[in-house]
Amino acid sequence: MFHLSRKIYSPLLVIFFLLASTNACKDEYTSVIPSVYVDMNFPIANMIELNIPGGFYYFADKGYGGIIVFRDLNDSSNPYLAYDAACTHEVSSTTRVVADASGIATCPTCKSQFILFSGNGSPIKGPAVEPLRQYRTSFIGGRIIIRN
Repeated sequence: MFHLSRKIYSPLLVIFFLLASTNACKDEYTSVIPSVYVDMNFPIANMIELNIPGGFYYFADKGYGGIIVFRDLNDSSNPYLAYDAACTHEVSSTTRVVADASGIATCPTCKSQFILFSGNGSPIKGPAVEPLRQYRTSFIGGRIIIRN
């Protein structure tokens, strides 16, 4: 039977844990959708769509393929979620998912579907396997702030 000496075993163990810990620290998901600078700040007072849980609003000229702002179904201090509208299967700025009142966004080209509520943008029907690119949101003083 093969037996490693402590002189070899200890350094190998240290290297293994160092490599494992460097990968475990990565908390950011890298989307297949190209990163585009986003810095939005707007009031929601006149946007009726965003005052209702499950409501959404589309900004065509922001992000890579436009940005969908969705009012989550839970009533938290920040109920707003923001996703890039570019389909993660098509990866095109002109192929944009279309949201509906049920909180599902559908790609008109490949027919992939993504869930908008609960803050994940994950595909629920393929061929897409990557979630929608999500942007950071905050809700302060009646204003929504969206950034990457």
